[in-house]
Amino acid sequence: DPATAYAAVDRHRLGDRKPYIYITHNHGKTWTLSVQGIGPHDFLRAVRQDPVNRNLLFAGTEFGIYVSFNDGLHWQPLQLNLPVTSVRDMTIHGSDLIVATHGRSFWVLDDIAALRQAANVGNAQAYLYAPPTAVRIDNDAFLETPLPPEVPQAKNPPNGAIVDYYLKAPARKVTLQILDAQGHVVRHYSSAEQHPVKRPLLPIAERWFPKPQLLLTSAGEHRFIWNLTAGGPGSTGGDDSLGVPSGPKVPPGQYTLRLTVDGKTMQQPLRIKMDPRSSASQAVLQAQFVLAEKIDAQARRGRQAMAEIQGVESQIQKLSKGATQPPSLAQAIRVAQAKLALIRGGASGQPGLAATTSALETDEGVVESGDRTAPAVAVQIFHQMGAAEQANLAAWARFKASELPRLNAALAQAHRKPLQVASIEEQVYYAMTR
Repeated sequence: DPATAYAAVDRHRLGDRKPYIYITHNHGKTWTLSVQGIGPHDFLRAVRQDPVNRNLLFAGTEFGIYVSFNDGLHWQPLQLNLPVTSVRDMTIHGSDLIVATHGRSFWVLDDIAALRQAANVGNAQAYLYAPPTAVRIDNDAFLETPLPPEVPQAKNPPNGAIVDYYLKAPARKVTLQILDAQGHVVRHYSSAEQHPVKRPLLPIAERWFPKPQLLLTSAGEHRFIWNLTAGGPGSTGGDDSLGVPSGPKVPPGQYTLRLTVDGKTMQQPLRIKMDPRSSASQAVLQAQFVLAEKIDAQARRGRQAMAEIQGVESQIQKLSKGATQPPSLAQAIRVAQAKLALIRGGASGQPGLAATTSALETDEGVVESGDRTAPAVAVQIFHQMGAAEQANLAAWARFKASELPRLNAALAQAHRKPLQVASIEEQVYYAMTR
């Protein structure tokens, strides 16, 4: 608006420490003092207007930062985790607020979508904010050794799409789905499926591991980061550092966020664009995703079968530690253990389920190791290991259909409880076996 201007006046060197922000909407014919909500001694350093929402203003003072959602009629602190310090200037880069302080370097508030759309929330019981454009960046998975906690440092920006939502009151269940342009669900998260991460005892500090993403159900503002991957474990998003792959990276394009809170559904469009430094075409990235998705689906079937086998073997081990078994039952147990070991470990020259699943997981990493056409050897490995995986899965299906009933019949004759094929969560399975 060419008729609007904002002026921050600093008079502290004249002994006047009061805040002064003057606003004009008529080319400077009249000015209005607008400092309601700012501390009486927080004299001004700068004032900035959001380029997207004209009513959103930021004020930098000697003792911190303030925000106004109504064009300066009222101000409130936006201090968050910013130390009490002199804020000398501010700028907005995309959807991030960057603050220049005096003596404490830069402070960045990643994604101010919640601030830009605060007026839209009103009295809504739940609200899903329109997200900013997400950038797909091929970050190194190795997080390196973290600095000691006493070393001053800041967190990197979130890696993925930022999903902000608001709950007026605590909710019973919150689900988030990401849909592609054709309306297919590429990722699903649910607060009901979230479980604590059972990490094995390791000789390294817990702070080395990234925290799993959780859909919170408590009242207030919440932020969830989707790591731009499809499939994979839905409860943690593959960020629990237990070795479970998080699924293939989705290609750039148009997507939809669908948030459901206690049966009420909200949607917002989401655009994903490629790292501007990458020269890969959309066709190459789409082909890469299709191949990685096929490999991932095959590997997930293998992980599921391995978890089931792990559960059956665990039950058999408990049987072996019990009282002396009747000869017929002991023989049935030995036969079952041998067949399970063959399925899992393989025979001479034939890879077992553990090897084929691991090879497919590695192959998926090779396919996605760069923004380029998948290497021919990766395609060849997929076909070879995929065929071997299918054979192992077929052998496991035959075991469940024939050998397991025979073993359970022997258990029944010995008045023992039958074995159950109960799937173990992928995260727990990897924690125990890797």
